[in-house]
Amino acid sequence: MTKENEKPGNAGENNGLDPVLDPKQLRRIEGVHRGFLYQHLYAVYLLLRMIGTDVSSVAVERDEDVEIRQPGVTTYIQIKTRQESLTPGDVQDVLTRFGEIREAHANGEREGGARFAIVSNANPSASLATKIEGKEWPADVNLATPAHVLEGLPTPPLSIDDALRQCEAAATEIPFGGLAPATLVLKLATITQHAATGARDHTITAEDLPGLLEQLVQQLQDFPEPPRPYHPQRDEPAILAEERVRIIVGFSGAGKTAWAAEAARHQPEPIAYFDVGGLPAPSIASNLAREIVARFLGAQERSAQLPATGGLDMLRAADAMLSEQGTTVLIVLDNGHKLSADELRSFVEAAPHNSFLVLAQPWPDRALVESLLGIEVEALLGYDTDGVAAVFAGEGVGIDVPTGENILRLTGGLPLYVANAATLTAKLYDGDARAFCSAIERRTHEQDIAQDLILEASFDALSSAAKDAAALLGIADVPLSTEESSALLEDLGAQRAAAIRSLRRASMVVAYPNGLGLHDALRPLAAGHGQTLPAERVDAAYERLHKILILSLLRNRSVPRLTLLVRLLPRVGRTDALVDLATSEMFYEQGNMAAMWETLEAASKDETASAHDRFWALDAVAYWQSRDGGTPSAEVVDQMAKLVDQNPEFVLREHLNLLFKQLVIAGSAGDRKEIERLSAKGRKLTHDQPFESRLFRYNRAIALYRTGALAAVRGTIEALIDEWFKVLGFSEIQLIGANGKALLELLSKVHDREDVKRTADALALWATVVMKQGDFPGLRRIQAMKLFASAGAGRSAAVMGQEGADEMLRLTGDAVGARQLMEDHVLPLIEQYGLSDLALEARGEYAVILAYCRDFEGADRQIAAIANYEGNAEQLEAFELQAALVSGIKRGLIGIERRQPRRAGMRYVLEPNRIGKDRKPDDLCDCGSGRKYKRCHGRK
Repeated sequence: MTKENEKPGNAGENNGLDPVLDPKQLRRIEGVHRGFLYQHLYAVYLLLRMIGTDVSSVAVERDEDVEIRQPGVTTYIQIKTRQESLTPGDVQDVLTRFGEIREAHANGEREGGARFAIVSNANPSASLATKIEGKEWPADVNLATPAHVLEGLPTPPLSIDDALRQCEAAATEIPFGGLAPATLVLKLATITQHAATGARDHTITAEDLPGLLEQLVQQLQDFPEPPRPYHPQRDEPAILAEERVRIIVGFSGAGKTAWAAEAARHQPEPIAYFDVGGLPAPSIASNLAREIVARFLGAQERSAQLPATGGLDMLRAADAMLSEQGTTVLIVLDNGHKLSADELRSFVEAAPHNSFLVLAQPWPDRALVESLLGIEVEALLGYDTDGVAAVFAGEGVGIDVPTGENILRLTGGLPLYVANAATLTAKLYDGDARAFCSAIERRTHEQDIAQDLILEASFDALSSAAKDAAALLGIADVPLSTEESSALLEDLGAQRAAAIRSLRRASMVVAYPNGLGLHDALRPLAAGHGQTLPAERVDAAYERLHKILILSLLRNRSVPRLTLLVRLLPRVGRTDALVDLATSEMFYEQGNMAAMWETLEAASKDETASAHDRFWALDAVAYWQSRDGGTPSAEVVDQMAKLVDQNPEFVLREHLNLLFKQLVIAGSAGDRKEIERLSAKGRKLTHDQPFESRLFRYNRAIALYRTGALAAVRGTIEALIDEWFKVLGFSEIQLIGANGKALLELLSKVHDREDVKRTADALALWATVVMKQGDFPGLRRIQAMKLFASAGAGRSAAVMGQEGADEMLRLTGDAVGARQLMEDHVLPLIEQYGLSDLALEARGEYAVILAYCRDFEGADRQIAAIANYEGNAEQLEAFELQAALVSGIKRGLIGIERRQPRRAGMRYVLEPNRIGKDRKPDDLCDCGSGRKYKRCHGRK
């Protein structure tokens, strides 16, 4: 992670799918596939070293994982990947099988001698090391690990990434310079996988290898080399699919060709790349036929067998030849938009035994092609924020998560546009990505950007009505339903439907499950056209959009729509509504609302506003300042107090909110005397007001917590928890184990959903206090997370989950449980509620948890992605600590021990208020320090 306003160096995930039913099974499956890929890459390294040696062949998945044949001897290799140490139980069956193979060689069933090796990325456990040194260990069986290298065998890599680097280094030394080393390695890995299924009799011989490498060069040499480093787009599709004909449509710069070239590197199946651009349509079929015959049938004389009539006849003949040989080729046609619908259909029909992947820009015949071929076109989804951050980091520019999201909105995540934005930011904006974004949004940039140059021609070709529709749709950066888009574009009248159809044909609107929206890449151009429209027309569109959002949010909560409404309210002159929103705690639970800070501050200083509006604007500012352990400005709170004194018409709500802010200031100052003075006032204000009394007591507890009076806080909060559950209408015990439908049924009895969040607040504060007292908080942290999530309080739910994961690590050593909590709850909540300000810290903690789970590759990916973002000094310090932890865990310097918390029995689950109260001074402290309570958290 790079510091704010500094250029970084070259420092080293919601896909929309439903969560898996059994995460543990998924991890087991991932581990199996990780082991297979490690094995295949080890075999690839052996293949790359086979040239120029006496090795005659390398076999995979026969009697052993890998078998190396040399004159007079066969080496049998069993490969073991483990996240922990290698144990005697891991090798027992291996030794038995080695014995059977040894006997087959000894009795003449197999020729020559035999050698045996166990290859592992993990070092042996103490018990296995002792066994290897013992007399019973077979003399012809050796163990190779990263710390113990065997002569004649490559050093076992630590991980998949290490294996790839090892193979790429070897690939640079063989004489096939037409392929990049990374490309060659991945192609050989897929061929090895294919051989493991039974192809080539599981064996690749020294005689086969040069021809195999030559074939790979021929298959890939026409693909343009993808950019290095290649940054994957979101949820990239597989290049091979069941459908025989597919079309990928995207603007120039969408990365279609780069994606296909990169994906082809990972496939063993025959793939032909053919660019139809610049060729006259009648010659395409002939040229394509000659290309695939020469490339895949391997002889010039086969080309002579093609019919002299040329055209589609030649393509049909080539297809038949491939079919006779049992070869099926994926034909990648680039620039397919240069073809008419009829021409494209004729090529597909002339080669029925082969598959087609067409890469095209938006073109008028798109809808007709879909109809004629009975298909739906696909699109690449562009980069996510990690991809954007990686591209910018490559230009020496650091960005934070909100800026990355803004760049996505402006570029659509299209690779060329993102790369161009990064270059311009570095060269013309001194690395200030926020300044670049501001210039593009306001259309004040003086340098042409790639997307303007590429898209202007398409945009200019639109009708006047379609351009107007794009400009008006561009003011909404959320999908709109058909009815909503019609309402927004109502001033287009009868031209509205035709305008939308025109934008669809040009791929300038994107279809979503819940509506449509303007393609993000078009927003700068659409905004530019919007500046040419009459101001009153644009203002009227903003008013219509404001009403659309209000109506939809009354029906369903939507974080993106709420965020858009927050930006929109000042634009339509409704700062008062923004202030009303900002005084609700739930407002801070969804999305990153930092963008409205300036508007709130301005409203709090607006002396022309009513006393009521000014008070609540000041209250919103003070609340914002006090969140996450902060302290509201004394000046702001003094202004609130002055307004209360000057306005006798203010009711209990204003008096209490002022009191709550004053309590926070007193608590932060450690002033118990002032807290008690204010508390006397609070008790008087809330006398005979049960609801307000509960709010007051909770805020008093917060103030006491800031002074360190933990016992007093706990006593207050435990009484409050009991009261809140009575208000909810069910007991705390009923909440244990209630999930899904059972939880919904419990909550159906609740009259005010805000009470669910208030109960969760009390549970969360109690859990924090108990942790500080050195006790394990039982299930209350998880119960709080559950209630927060049910109430739509996404931010608090994510924070609770993250703290719960931290407790699992520190108190119980349960890395697997912490990982499940992060994957099932915390990270999805951050994604769902748009909590971009929490994302990097949570991902850093997730990386540490992955490392504790021995998933070093996953941990490294997270650390490498986070490193591309910029951050302030506090964020940088946290990231450096997390990166150091991951490194220490990988090197075996830091470990974690699974243990059961002392106070985790069933009685403490059913009666959590008893936790710690029956503990004696000489008991071990529950924090896991190993010290007595009286010398640890029990010290006075």
